Amino acid sequence: MRTSKRFIFLAIAGLLAGAVSLPAQATHDEDDHSDNARMLVRKQIKIGEDTFAQGTDLAFQKDLIIAGSFQGTSFFKRLPKAPYIKQLGFHNCPSSQGDVSVWGHYVYVSVDSPSSNNFESVTCNNTDESLGKEGIRIIDISDLQQPRQVKFIETDCGSHTHVLLPHGDKMYMYINSYPLSPTAQGPTCNEASHRKFSIIEFPKNDPTKAKVIATPAVPQPSIGCHDTTVFPSRNIAVAACLENTNVLDISDPADPKVLSTIVNQDIQFHHSSSFTWDGKYIIISDEYGGAEGGGGCAADENSTVGAMWFYNITDPENPSLEGHYSLPRIPTADTPEEAVRLRCTTHLYNILPTKDKKRYVAVSSYYSGGMSAVDFSDPADPKELGYYVNTPEGENPDSWAAYWYNNRIYSNDFETAAGLRVFKIKGGFGKRKVLNFGPRMNPQVQIPGDLFNAYKG
Repeated sequence: MRTSKRFIFLAIAGLLAGAVSLPAQATHDEDDHSDNARMLVRKQIKIGEDTFAQGTDLAFQKDLIIAGSFQGTSFFKRLPKAPYIKQLGFHNCPSSQGDVSVWGHYVYVSVDSPSSNNFESVTCNNTDESLGKEGIRIIDISDLQQPRQVKFIETDCGSHTHVLLPHGDKMYMYINSYPLSPTAQGPTCNEASHRKFSIIEFPKNDPTKAKVIATPAVPQPSIGCHDTTVFPSRNIAVAACLENTNVLDISDPADPKVLSTIVNQDIQFHHSSSFTWDGKYIIISDEYGGAEGGGGCAADENSTVGAMWFYNITDPENPSLEGHYSLPRIPTADTPEEAVRLRCTTHLYNILPTKDKKRYVAVSSYYSGGMSAVDFSDPADPKELGYYVNTPEGENPDSWAAYWYNNRIYSNDFETAAGLRVFKIKGGFGKRKVLNFGPRMNPQVQIPGDLFNAYKG
């Protein structure tokens, strides 16, 4: 595996460490988009009077939107009409890269660099023992205007991403991480010593009792995993582990077993995964070249570059490749310097719950390629349903995460400091009738029971 794939997030952390001013807003007519896609609003993630955060991942609970960033965690309320979203609070506590999940009154945040967890803000509990460490930050959001850290769990190699796994009266958390530099972060975080992920356990209603209970190995040659998605009703998970993707039996959440390992020479960087809601298929995304490694713009939906890959896992011990899809366009650039920085790799996405279980629709972010919705009901012949590429003046568009949630699409952007954007697909998805999610939507925790009027789990 090349250095550009292993150590990409050191470069990102350096680029995104500070807050920046918001660039000029392009109008809907100036942006590149399909006729059926419209941007309803764009709101920066506000830190202070004139400073804004660069966004990363998203999580949802009822009308609450949790937006991660490198500078802290923000909280927005979904509104039924303009201005569509309103910022309610901000936990001013930096972390690389700020991956987020929510459950009840608690938000969980990934911290993947010790240096990003050195802070002076009292909202971070800056006198506690988490200073200069990496792992999982737990925030009590009972008061959204005054969120507070209540627990920090240190993990080997920190937490690049994480996923919650409810099981009875307990909650488990799988921590994905890997060395971010040749020298890495210490004796338990280097290419020779890591090659594992961490499992955290705690009572579902009391995360202050959380602790690491296991560190299972990952199949070689992977040095760690980037992202994991769980499907509790089937006791199955899929872990994208850089060099390969692993289908896991999670019947015992504390002791997951590898059922199969997917190796695909056309996937350069196994980045993330997701299940169709019937559990029949998975998507594996290729973050071609890594976030800062360049490439990933092929302008051909049949290209393997930066593609999403569709596998049938009806038999989880024998996954079968059914097709792939790459973004069918290259975004425009005003200068050669901007063109070099363009990347259109599949990044973070979710699969929509449809009334007809045989219809599969995914919404994904594509960095410079913006947001795109794809129908892969026939995995061998996927089709784009709509797209939107924000083009702020003097900047490249960069959509880190894009998810459909209850009739709207939300995109969290980072490099342009565009913040949180809300989209609408005119006419919805036609015959592909989409159902609402229930009380929450953590994209990497697929719980059919969380849907209204669908998929009993």
